Amino acid sequence: MKVFRHLTTTLVTFSAMVAASVFAFVVVVTFVVSAFRGVEISAWNVVTSQIARWFLLWVGVYVIHNQLPIAVAHGRTRREFLVAASGFSVVLALVMALIAWLGFAIEGGIYSLMDWRADEHGSPWAYFLMFLVWCAVGMFCAAAFDRFGASGVFWVPVGLALVVVTTAGIPGSGNLPFIRNVPVLLGSGWHALSVVAFLIALAGTWVIARDMPIRVRTT
Repeated sequence: MKVFRHLTTTLVTFSAMVAASVFAFVVVVTFVVSAFRGVEISAWNVVTSQIARWFLLWVGVYVIHNQLPIAVAHGRTRREFLVAASGFSVVLALVMALIAWLGFAIEGGIYSLMDWRADEHGSPWAYFLMFLVWCAVGMFCAAAFDRFGASGVFWVPVGLALVVVTTAGIPGSGNLPFIRNVPVLLGSGWHALSVVAFLIALAGTWVIARDMPIRVRTT
């Protein structure tokens, strides 16, 4: 419980502050751009569909690579930490999805007031699933590299395969390295596949991290 509380109070708060700062920056940039040309896209949609997922991936990596060794060094078991990290990933994805949707609501009001055109965007559920899977895949990849060293690169394609499906329900998010314009061929089935992808990433993290060697970094 203490590990879960620590992760949520620190990393969720930090992520929310980053998101709020980025939103304020995006609004300022949009007004600056409007002074020189017409506003034709939603800057917040670019952030939420393209940039935010990589931030969630980084958080997942940070949780396993940085926080797990610290927790073990302070007497917590790997199992205790992984349970807490699993719950944390759900809370973080939920909070970030709500922030994304709130940003769209505020931006939509601004665009309407200024008579600008706003892009389409996904549902809160779509953003929640995308953030959830990307965070879990970050934990999975971090565990693979920490456990297997450079050989962890062979697990990266697995992670990439897991995150691809989450882009199907969000306009503007279909482009990934080496994978262009992911087609929406699954209908509503991508929701279920996203949940399955999350569970696979989480299970992979547990299998790899439950007995991996811990190297406590000293300063």
